[in-house]
Amino acid sequence: MPLPIFYINLSSRLDRREHVERQLSALGLTGIRIDAVTPSDFQVPPASSLSPGELGCSRSHQKIWQLMVEQHIAAALILEDDVLLSQELPAVLDDPNLLEGVDAIQMETRQTSAMVGRLVPSTAAGVGRGRLMSSSMGSAAYVMTIALARRLVTHPEVDTLPLDTLLFGRPGSLFYEARIFQSVPALAIQLDQTIEGREGAGRSDLDARRGMFSSRDTRSTEPRWRRASRHWAHHLRLVATFASTGELWGARQYRLPVASDLKRLM
Repeated sequence: MPLPIFYINLSSRLDRREHVERQLSALGLTGIRIDAVTPSDFQVPPASSLSPGELGCSRSHQKIWQLMVEQHIAAALILEDDVLLSQELPAVLDDPNLLEGVDAIQMETRQTSAMVGRLVPSTAAGVGRGRLMSSSMGSAAYVMTIALARRLVTHPEVDTLPLDTLLFGRPGSLFYEARIFQSVPALAIQLDQTIEGREGAGRSDLDARRGMFSSRDTRSTEPRWRRASRHWAHHLRLVATFASTGELWGARQYRLPVASDLKRLM
């Protein structure tokens, strides 16, 4: 049975809906549209440090997780409507071993450096996945299983951390606790990474801040000892989590590559 595909879209953004559906059709895939949650749909909880736009983004994804739980959907590919998808994606989704030992797969990269475990090859030539062991930001394209969806709908920080920080960032701690993988090369990017940038469908209705857990200004004013303490705490936890399983051996830190057809657009 094909993996269900959900994409999040504001009703006012017909251009982005067409953008996603055109891509999916060209790849021989079909997606189900999920109406995006907007700041007019809720009040920001007092304890949340998220902007209304960030919380709306998170709650849009939460709608899909809840749907998966209620309808007993074993796994799904979840997309945002500003995503660009590689032509390699259908072959990867057809891999019969795609979900073996997996809670989630980050399909996207923001062209950052990340630590990834030894790659497990897929049935798509040249594409593999490795255990994610550090932050890999972005929430435009990922596979999630129902087991992880069940955990996340009741997660204590679901409304307090930016979505991609919760899912794939070090502060969210999820990759220590769940089996989160990274596609290598990445099979998705966001439109704002292309040459055309934020024009047309790339124009965002949400805040410019896209879930980074600390701004450059915040990091520059943070005491050096605190940054060093967080750095070493992360590495100690990596050893404690992954060394005993053998997954740490063969892991490498590198700038995540992007599928060649997407790279040409950047």
